[in-house]
Amino acid sequence: MELRTDDGLRLNYQVVGHGQSLVFIHGFGGYQQVWTRQVEYFTSHGYQVVTYDQRNHGASQFDPNLDSIHRLSRDLQELLALPTINHPILIGHLMGASVIYDFLYPNYPLAGVVAVDQSPRLINSPSWPYGFMKVTRANYQQGLLAPGVSETLHGIDQHVYDQLRVVKQQFPFDRAANRELVTDVARQDFRPTLATTKVPTLLVTANQSPFYQSAYATVAKDNPMVHHLSIDQFGHVVMAEQVAVFNQVVSQFLYQL
Repeated sequence: MELRTDDGLRLNYQVVGHGQSLVFIHGFGGYQQVWTRQVEYFTSHGYQVVTYDQRNHGASQFDPNLDSIHRLSRDLQELLALPTINHPILIGHLMGASVIYDFLYPNYPLAGVVAVDQSPRLINSPSWPYGFMKVTRANYQQGLLAPGVSETLHGIDQHVYDQLRVVKQQFPFDRAANRELVTDVARQDFRPTLATTKVPTLLVTANQSPFYQSAYATVAKDNPMVHHLSIDQFGHVVMAEQVAVFNQVVSQFLYQL
């Protein structure tokens, strides 16, 4: 299915199942197929699952002027306005989590948020050593586009891999063409958002993530609405590496809402 945004761009999205809506948001350079196992699991457990390719990704249209995460959060807002979406819970990975951080404002009736392995502040400083790898204000543009490490610890689920292989061949992602976007994401500081949000939020971190230290979650340690779970033996692509564990972690959070 396709959503036409207010600036005329086409976004590819899928809605599967019935019940409360879980909206899954992929990261920078990602595809909605990374959530394949979550679509299967949560639709079988009574949820409606919504996935989509963000603009400039996958089967969605390319926007040569995309230079701001705020446009991506606007796209999310338009997606959530679809009449089929019911009392949504947002689940985002990497930049998808940043889109959620950017979207979190008090007048939208979200039921909950799950943010997967994404620090609220990407640029490191002497007072904030929990950003993306070793990037600083001096080198973040190069460091974000070419991290030079494996994202996973032991690879990903074979079924997910097969799905991703097809769409990557069909819709190759142009990292260089999205330099301005990732630069803008890096400029954001969502720490105050997490420290003050009133939306029930779960921060899922991975102990073996090559990109982030789990300690970034301490930014919200005084906010009772934000919970943190760090999972061992995971790399960065948590939801596709240890599918059953991730699905169970999210299920327990949903049960408590």
